[in-house]
Amino acid sequence: MFYFSLILLNILASVLAYGTMTPEQRQRFLTFQGECMMESGTTEEMLLKAFMGEFTESSVFKDHLVCLGMKTGVIDDEGNYHKDILKEEILSFIGDETKVDDILDTCYIHYDTPQESAFNMMKCMFKEHFGV
Repeated sequence: MFYFSLILLNILASVLAYGTMTPEQRQRFLTFQGECMMESGTTEEMLLKAFMGEFTESSVFKDHLVCLGMKTGVIDDEGNYHKDILKEEILSFIGDETKVDDILDTCYIHYDTPQESAFNMMKCMFKEHFGV
C-alpha cells in the first residue's frame, strides 16, 4: 500500500506540474482530494485509475467528484452547477481559454443527479483534453 501511495503521489505531482496552477492552488487541490477521499471512501486505486483515464462507475467515486465540486464551489448545496466557476477550475489545469470553452461546449451537460453529471462531465473533459 505504501508503494501504491507513492505512485499515486507521483502521478498527481506530474499532473499538477504541467498545469498552470499556482503553489496555493496545488495545495488547495491536494487538500480537497484528501478531504473528499475520507468523506466519500474513494480509494487511491480509484483516483490513480481516473488520472489514467479509467473512471470507475462506483457511487463512491461519483460522490468523490461531487465532494470536489462542492468544495471548489462548482456545485452548490442544492446540486446546481456553476459553469463560470467550473471554467476557472479547468483553466487552472489547462490554461488555454479557447480550449476550455470548447471542452465546456461539448461536456457541460446535466444528468439526473449531481453524481451522474459530475461523472459524465469528468469523463468527457478527460476525453476532450487528452484525446483518450
